Amino acid sequence: MTKINVIAPAEITVVPLSQNDSFRVRSAQWVATTTRRYNRWWTVERMLLAVWLFQGVVPLVLQTRTYIDFVKPHRIAEILVVPPDQRKETEKILEKCPMDSFYLAGVWWNHDTTHYYTMGNTTVCHIIVPQYNTHGNYVIHYAPPNSSTSSCVPVEVYLYHASIGFYSFYEREVGTYCPENRMGSLVLEVLGAYDINGSLLAEDTGSTKPRVSYWYSVVGFVWLAYRALIIRRSYILCRRYGQRCDSMGEIVRQHEIIVFVQESIRLSAHGATNCQRAVLLYIIVEGVMSDLFLIIAFGGWSIKIQYVSLGYNLSGLMLVLFEIIEHSQWLQEKWRLRIKRLFFSYETAIIGELVVAVMFQAFLSQFNNSDLKRSNPTALAVSYYLWSVICHAVVVVIIIAIILSVRMPIAILYVWLKHRSLMIFSAPCCVDTAMGSRSRLTMLGGYCIRNSNLYYTKEALKAFGMLKMEEDGAEYLVMRRLYWFAVPKDNLIVIGVVYGRWVEPCNERSCTGTIKFIERKLGGTSRSITCRLHRSTGSAKVMAWSGPDDGVLPAPVRPVFPLQPGTETA
Repeated sequence: MTKINVIAPAEITVVPLSQNDSFRVRSAQWVATTTRRYNRWWTVERMLLAVWLFQGVVPLVLQTRTYIDFVKPHRIAEILVVPPDQRKETEKILEKCPMDSFYLAGVWWNHDTTHYYTMGNTTVCHIIVPQYNTHGNYVIHYAPPNSSTSSCVPVEVYLYHASIGFYSFYEREVGTYCPENRMGSLVLEVLGAYDINGSLLAEDTGSTKPRVSYWYSVVGFVWLAYRALIIRRSYILCRRYGQRCDSMGEIVRQHEIIVFVQESIRLSAHGATNCQRAVLLYIIVEGVMSDLFLIIAFGGWSIKIQYVSLGYNLSGLMLVLFEIIEHSQWLQEKWRLRIKRLFFSYETAIIGELVVAVMFQAFLSQFNNSDLKRSNPTALAVSYYLWSVICHAVVVVIIIAIILSVRMPIAILYVWLKHRSLMIFSAPCCVDTAMGSRSRLTMLGGYCIRNSNLYYTKEALKAFGMLKMEEDGAEYLVMRRLYWFAVPKDNLIVIGVVYGRWVEPCNERSCTGTIKFIERKLGGTSRSITCRLHRSTGSAKVMAWSGPDDGVLPAPVRPVFPLQPGTETA
């Protein structure tokens, strides 16, 4: 009786031809490289799903909460609404509208009073925050002259904070106004969004009818649906990979599990075009705007968890921008690798975001108190919308600069303590060249230095989901191709030819041979040999074996390239 030389024949089709013939294999088959088994409850699959729950589902829940907060209809308080034909007044404006700033959620905000309306005994003041294209009204409820209350009096405010798209975020605050410092102390009451921007926003006087933003509803829903599909794709990949590791007894450490999950929730697909990335970039920017507005509107430590969503969106923004640069081939390979290792590594990915979370309120207060608080003439000259786009871009650029300035020294310090050498930032590695832009981030702890060459450890290759395929005596480097939403079972692709310990990049093709985990280091400097894909003209075959159950036949050795003197093949 014959037995197939496969321990985990998942996802294969085996067709017996005859009693003395071999078995034809129509897709890749898996062969175990170890006999280790998990005998405990905490398996690789469960660890993958636990990390997936934290890194994938939690940000999605926070983004969903943001969406629900803004998509609900809102009404403006009747006392703050002015009829469209009401006359604007500017006489004695400092007496009628004395408040010149306000304090909200730990941030100091400037504003300019442009005019006011007299509604009976009530004065409705119209204010703008020029650097953010924010417009609204406020009313101060003065106490009677014979009142014994303190000098601070109640104040009501509503504001529309314009976004990049044709909609604005709505916020209604209540609080107190103190004449001593001419500043209001406000607390948020209501959030919402409304389809208004540009000149329409500047001339808006409010309405008591329910208002809602259909633009934000559609864009936000598309973003959430897209994120949900990405999370679904990640879930399927994690389950499949975890089950395969458990069935083959492969041990995957916690750090490698985190890397694998992060790679599986990559926002863009492998092979995406820059036009597709540009659309994705706009949706991410809208997500950043929503998170920023929610953070600056709410106070207290309870809102700090929203920084998880903001950090995720900012990280996605930087990665998509870098992917566009990579795909445009504006950088030489050595500079691409240097920048990616220095600024985009898993070891430093969250540290910069934590620093921004701690100092964001202080930074925004300083930003508002800069010369921008007197930029209303500039906003009128170039339009409020364009000026707000510029100022919002400055805020995002400064935040990204802070994140990168924190990542760089941390990356240098980590590499020096880990490897006692900084050559990792400059040395080439053929595995990085073969992966190209398919990897989301680099893994500084996954490198090792040997004979002045840079290699990936087998654990790091496992973290990136790298495998090897054996076909007709040759070895190929294999990884999973990430599609936009689909998760086909035959998503393994060949990206390079393995020769000893180094890899020569090659054109993508599907896998038809025996798939195994990599059990040795790979890397070094590429030999720059032109890769010719070794394609079998016939069907791949698995030889029969009549020995013990765990018997494995050695594959015939036929090197793809001519052996070079001094080349390591083990």
